[in-house]
Amino acid sequence: MFETTGDILNVSLAIGFLVLVIFISMVCFYLVIILRDVSKVTDEVKDIVYKVHKTIVEPLKAIDYLVEKVRPYIETIMESKMSEKTKKKN
Repeated sequence: MFETTGDILNVSLAIGFLVLVIFISMVCFYLVIILRDVSKVTDEVKDIVYKVHKTIVEPLKAIDYLVEKVRPYIETIMESKMSEKTKKKN
């Protein structure tokens, strides 16, 4: 079967390449599994961020909008109250 040392070298190189291919295939398989898990986690995080935005940020924007619209009226009332107090003191 093995006539020269070159034949032994070729067989050992073939076995080495076979082991290398198996190793690279396993690494690719585990990499795909890890990336799939990362994708699932990022989807869950995206859902959580959307829920937080929906329940916290949007109501705060609505309250901010209402405060902006009501602020001039409140300031007018406060100024009139302050002017009444200063008139009573004098």
